[in-house]
Amino acid sequence: MNQQLVQGQIAVWLEPGRRKWSQMLHRSSRVRLAALSLANIGGCLLMLSPLVTLALAAIGGVYLFQHIQGPLDWFMVEVLGAICLFSGYLSIQFYRTRPETPQGVRVAREQSPELLTMLERRVSHFGVRAPETLELTPDTDLKIQATPAWPVPLLHRYRLQIGAPLLYFLSPGQFRLALAGAIAATARSRHSWTGWLAQAAEDWPLIVAALEQRSSLLATLTLRPLRWISRVTLRLSAELRAERVQVQSRWVLENTDEQKAMEYLSNLVVANAFLNRQYWPMIYKAAERCPAPVVKPFSHFGLLLEKLLSERSARRWLLQAQTRSSTISDADLRDLLADLNIEHLHWSRLPEKSAFDDLFASTDILKELDTHWQTLIEPEWNRRHAAFQNDRLRFEKLQARARQQGLRGDSALRYVKLAGKFMDGEKAVAVYRTMYQANLDDANLCFTSGCEMLKSGNLREGCEALQRAAELDRSLANRAHALISEHRHAWINENEAVTQRAG
Repeated sequence: MNQQLVQGQIAVWLEPGRRKWSQMLHRSSRVRLAALSLANIGGCLLMLSPLVTLALAAIGGVYLFQHIQGPLDWFMVEVLGAICLFSGYLSIQFYRTRPETPQGVRVAREQSPELLTMLERRVSHFGVRAPETLELTPDTDLKIQATPAWPVPLLHRYRLQIGAPLLYFLSPGQFRLALAGAIAATARSRHSWTGWLAQAAEDWPLIVAALEQRSSLLATLTLRPLRWISRVTLRLSAELRAERVQVQSRWVLENTDEQKAMEYLSNLVVANAFLNRQYWPMIYKAAERCPAPVVKPFSHFGLLLEKLLSERSARRWLLQAQTRSSTISDADLRDLLADLNIEHLHWSRLPEKSAFDDLFASTDILKELDTHWQTLIEPEWNRRHAAFQNDRLRFEKLQARARQQGLRGDSALRYVKLAGKFMDGEKAVAVYRTMYQANLDDANLCFTSGCEMLKSGNLREGCEALQRAAELDRSLANRAHALISEHRHAWINENEAVTQRAG
C-alpha cells in the first residue's frame, strides 16, 4: 500500500514535466528529431553492447596476461575471461537472431528478363546497390523493402517488392516511372540521416518480433527496453516516415506531365480501393463456408478486374480519397494535388495494355503467388471460418429463442447484429422492426436497429428508431442525428439523379 502511495506521489510530481516535454515534442520538429536520434542510438548501443564488451574484455585480458606481476593480475585476467565468455555467449545469440519480413514470390530472370534489365538500368542511374531479390506480393505496393540483417538497424538486406494487382492498373510507362520513383526514394533514404532514423524506427518492431520468437538470454535482457524504444521511435518518426513514402510519389509526379501525373495518382487510389473495399471482401466471403483457402485470387485477376470494376465505383472512390480517406494519407494526397495544381482526380479507365502483360509472357508466376498467398492466409482464413460458424450457431439459438419468447437486452442486440448476416433483406428488416418495437426502452438496441434499417433502405423507420435512441440516451444524440442527416441527403440526391435521368 505504501509503495503504491509513493508511486502515485512520484507520478504527480513528474506530471508537469511530462506534460511540458510532450508539448515540446508536439511543437518542435528539432526536439522530435533529437529525441528520435537519442532513442535509436541508445537502442543500437544496447544491442551492440555484448560485442563491444567482448572486444574490450578480450583486449584487456590479453594485455594483462602479457604483463602479469602478481596474484591480483591473475584474478583480473580470470574476471575478464568470465566476461568474455558471458558476452561471447550473448554475441552468438545476437548473430543467430535474424529479423524477417513477409516475403513474396521470387521473380527469376527467365520469367521476366525485361523487368530485371529495367531494374539494373534504374539502379545504375541512381547509383545505389541493387536489391538482392525481386518479388511479387499480394498487395498493391511497389517498394524496396529493407530488413536488418541482424537485430540492430545498421546493415540491411534489400528486396524489391511489387504488388501483382497493381501491375494491372498501371500502363508500362507508368510502371517504369513508379519503379524509378521507388529507387529514387530508397537512394535518398540511404544517403541521409533522417532517412536512417525513419528506417530504424521501422526496424525495431522487426527486431522485437525476432527476439520474441527465440527464448534466449539476449531476448530476456533486451526485450523490455526494446519494446519501449520501438513504441517511442514509431511515434516520433511518424512525420519522417510519411515524408519518405511521399518522396516516391513526388518523384514520379515531378518527372512527368500533369495529365500523366493525374492518371498515375488515380490508378493508385482506385487500385487500393478496389482491393480493400471490393475484391478482398469478396474473396474472404468464401471463408464463411469453405474451411480451407482453396480460392485462387491472382491467376484470373485480370479477367475478374474487368468484370468487377465499374466506372461509377472508381469515381466514388476517387471522390472519397480527396475528401475523407485513402490508402495514401489524406494530407499526402492533398499536398500532391496542390503541388500539381490539380483540383480533381478523374478516372481514365484501365490501361489497354497493363504493365503485367508487358512484363510477363505467361501467368505461371501468378499461380505460384496463389499458392504462396494460401499458405500465408491460412491462419486468418481458419479464424474467419471458425468465427462465422460460431456466429451461425449463435444466430440459430437466438432465432429459436425469439420464436418461443421475446428477446431483451444483450440477446436482442446480438440477434439484430447477426440477422443481416444470415437472413435475406426483407426477413432481416422484419427482425430489426420486431426487436425495435419490443425494446422501445433500450437505447442501444433502438440505435442499432435504426442503423441496420437505414442500411437496408428503410429510411422512415430507421430515422424513427435513431430518434428514439437519441431521446433515451443523450450521448447517442449527435451520432443519431448525423446518420439521419447523411441518409436523408443521400436519399434526396439519389431522387434528384433519378429525376434528371428520367427527364
